Amino acid sequence: MGKATNEPHDVRQKLLFRNKKAFLSLLRDCIKAEWVDDLDADSLKIIETSFILQDFRKKEADVVYEATIGSGRQKVIFYVLLELQSRVDYRMPYRLLLYIVEMLRHCYNNADAKERRRKDFKFPAVVPIVFFSGSRKWTASTSLRGMFDGESRFGASLIDFSYSLVDVKGYDDESVVGFQSRLLKVMMMLEKSKNALELLDIARRYEGEISKLDEEELRILAAALDILDNLYGTDEVGGLRDALEPMSAERVSGMLEDLIANEKKRERQLINQGREEGREEGVDISAGVMTALIENVPIEEVANNFGISIAKVMQIQSVLDQFRPKS
Repeated sequence: MGKATNEPHDVRQKLLFRNKKAFLSLLRDCIKAEWVDDLDADSLKIIETSFILQDFRKKEADVVYEATIGSGRQKVIFYVLLELQSRVDYRMPYRLLLYIVEMLRHCYNNADAKERRRKDFKFPAVVPIVFFSGSRKWTASTSLRGMFDGESRFGASLIDFSYSLVDVKGYDDESVVGFQSRLLKVMMMLEKSKNALELLDIARRYEGEISKLDEEELRILAAALDILDNLYGTDEVGGLRDALEPMSAERVSGMLEDLIANEKKRERQLINQGREEGREEGVDISAGVMTALIENVPIEEVANNFGISIAKVMQIQSVLDQFRPKS
């Protein structure tokens, strides 16, 4: 917890949501609040200011956008704070509170001194959103009041706000059909993959969408695939990444078939290798790793906890999958 923002999921999703079209699609297709309809899309821009939380080992806010809203004489400038998560963080409302306070402090300190004393001085609205791509159910409170002891007793006397939760698990092929951003559609489905074979299969299903991505979107997708390639410990995902350069639907389709066939062969080899290593090394570490995987602990976390490589965890996962009941 509280790691620097260079974790694989952080990097992938930061790249995704720094793309304006993908971020707008997230708001319009996932949040669907009334204020989204009034958003001036042309005014939307990323805020590069760092909002560092000393309480969380200098972990920064993930993505912050500024925009104007409303078409009347007075437009309201507001911030949308997007926090990216791959695991449940029960401190989330408190963390978001600290981010919000830092943003308001930044606005206050940078406002004209005379304006700050005026009766009609207003802070910009800060709208917090949490994008969750973890395998577990999000069980953290979605409101700040939920973190107070005896919150029902004190009611409105307590400071409170709620955040919007976008959980990748709640989306499937059917629910992303109408997404305005092809990149968001593809990346959200890729986030659901658990291994290289699943990722390649998803890419095959969405090869038509991939072939229509623009240059910036292809660059973001290629970078994400590069990260996933290292995460899954295979060169097959990298092969798909390389295919994105001279993009053509026919080339990608044919290469996907070859990559999937190669990945299936590699998985069979890993299963056999894993069985041999299990006989040679015993079951002390493997048993603990399997228990963690059965409990759906993220692969990166398992590797860190047991001091082994992600590739090794993937080998054990491959063996474990052979004995799990088919759904």
